[in-house]
Amino acid sequence: MDSESEYSIDHYFWRNTFSISSVELCWGLAIPVLFESTFLQIFLREIGASNLIVGLIPAILSMGIMLFSLMSAYLTSHLERKKMWVILSHIFASLPLILFGAMLTFTPSGYRVALFLVCYSTFSLMLGLTVPMWQNFTVMIFSPGKALRGISIMIAIQITTRLIGGLTLFKVVEKYSFSTGSASIIFISAGLLCFAGSFFFLPAKEVPAAGEGDNRKRHSIHSIIESAGDIIHNRRYITYMAGSIEIYATTTVIAFYANYAVEWRGIEKSSAAGLFVSSIYLAGIFINILIGWLDLFRLKTKFLIARGAALCGTIIIMFAPGLLQFLTASFLIGISRGINQSAHVHAVKKLSGLHDATDYFAISLLFLFPFSAGIPFVSGMFLDITREYGDTSYIIMFSALALIQAGSLLITAKSDFGE
Repeated sequence: MDSESEYSIDHYFWRNTFSISSVELCWGLAIPVLFESTFLQIFLREIGASNLIVGLIPAILSMGIMLFSLMSAYLTSHLERKKMWVILSHIFASLPLILFGAMLTFTPSGYRVALFLVCYSTFSLMLGLTVPMWQNFTVMIFSPGKALRGISIMIAIQITTRLIGGLTLFKVVEKYSFSTGSASIIFISAGLLCFAGSFFFLPAKEVPAAGEGDNRKRHSIHSIIESAGDIIHNRRYITYMAGSIEIYATTTVIAFYANYAVEWRGIEKSSAAGLFVSSIYLAGIFINILIGWLDLFRLKTKFLIARGAALCGTIIIMFAPGLLQFLTASFLIGISRGINQSAHVHAVKKLSGLHDATDYFAISLLFLFPFSAGIPFVSGMFLDITREYGDTSYIIMFSALALIQAGSLLITAKSDFGE
């Protein structure tokens, strides 16, 4: 990118920051319902889902994102301007949520889990179409010098509204428990928020890199394979991916620890569904101010903090006797999630060395799929097989996840981010 185009992008910094942050304001309110959600896992148990199904939810999300991420790269990698695709994909992702909420009260109790799986699978596929182009779009509308600052503002606003959404869930569940009517309204509201938020991308201004336009060669199967080969030969990036496996272990911890707290540690359902996730989001706001806006620490140090915080949080969960300890663990997990969310796109962009890193965002998900889907799925299956052992089965599972987090921490310590 030459200095002229970089100056042009900087001219639109606040306009673009407002645009993507407004989208995340709406999506942030909905996210506590949709994924990495303590509400969702308790809701599923209420409608009759097994631990295997609960563990399958992150796996379905990973599979949907992985499958349609390749389609996203195929459809949009050759396009310099991606805004309309980003808007349409966000709209498509919101529709299954509205449909599920609308149909929930009319569906017999024995079919509600199946209805959820169908709608959530469709949502995951649409999210797969969305994620790579959205990630690349958010870094392309900023100059390299201001990308992390702009994205940190976006993430801070998203996490703030996640906190509001989590507290709202706490009050709703506290008052109405998990009634079908209240759950229906919650899912419809989440879908409508996502739908409305999609249109805030419209003010964003794209400034093509010098000499580029919408005439780059469209992807073919051969070119996607070539891109995969480039990623495989990027040793620094492969090491970074190996270190990022912690993300999926931590996602699995989030998928199960609320039920563990409710079933074996006497925590109220409303607290587990609302306060746990609110503590995660509060930590995300705090850490994004430090590592995003203030830009403290090198990129490698940021990820070391993320891996270490996740490991400590998991260890605390295993031995937590009451609410305070669970909230502390949630806060540590929130630090990890906050760093990974804001620094990941910057790391991919930096390590790829590309102006348009859509291929890296999409194909990386394919490489990591055995971990993103396998870790939560195997964990859920293990809990169902060993349910006769009570909380001991949870302790064993959390211990295995802590070992994965510790391994990721060691790999990250040996990573080279070219700083």
